[in-house]
Amino acid sequence: MNQIRSAPDPTSVVTLNKLGRTTTRLNEINQRFVDASRDAKRPVLDIGCAMGVAALAALETGATVHANDVDDEHLRLVRENAPAASRDRLVTVPGRFPGDLHYQAAAFDVIHASNLLNFLTGQDIENGFAAIARWLAPGGLFLSISGSPYAGNVRGFIPAYEAAVAAGADWPGECEDLPSYSNDPTVSELPRFLHLLDPAVLARSARRAGLTVEQAAFFNRRGTPDYIRLDGRENVILVARKPA
Repeated sequence: MNQIRSAPDPTSVVTLNKLGRTTTRLNEINQRFVDASRDAKRPVLDIGCAMGVAALAALETGATVHANDVDDEHLRLVRENAPAASRDRLVTVPGRFPGDLHYQAAAFDVIHASNLLNFLTGQDIENGFAAIARWLAPGGLFLSISGSPYAGNVRGFIPAYEAAVAAGADWPGECEDLPSYSNDPTVSELPRFLHLLDPAVLARSARRAGLTVEQAAFFNRRGTPDYIRLDGRENVILVARKPA
């Protein structure tokens, strides 16, 4: 079991629904979402937006932004923090991805999911990627960043994950009882089930949905807090595109 580590980075805040922490500043994948939103002709979608750090930054580019979250209070904060002059381009969308979200085909030019996929089962990820592929316009971009097993606060799960990979498990990062692998204080901010992801499973699901994978890699994001930092593989980045 993990030993207790240092306190979390003060630039992150605990989400109101105990689905981990959310950053108060843009990381690299958030910034790519914002940059892509600047050129979007159609609306863009931020799935699991939490307090809206990426959604609000995308709104500032002039894009029409759909901000989704399971927590109504998060969405209230997003609306309150949006500049009054931009609120007509902000659409807040309550519901759990993927089952509660319903959009027409080719509705979006860009879809973003930051630290969302970790809370989904493998089947939900498969269903979610199929939905994303439908919702993206031809040439549209999907960007995500997720937590991997190689993070300091969950490193006790690494042997189980690596054994599942060796055994050929479809979803080796599905952890059904996180507290049994870690006593880090941040684990109390998370649900018992957590899906710790790797580039191979995300790229596989994206390709099954018909997306072209442009990047799938372990990643050490800018500003990685001490309680997560381990060996440079703390996060997983996925960039995929719907064929034009």
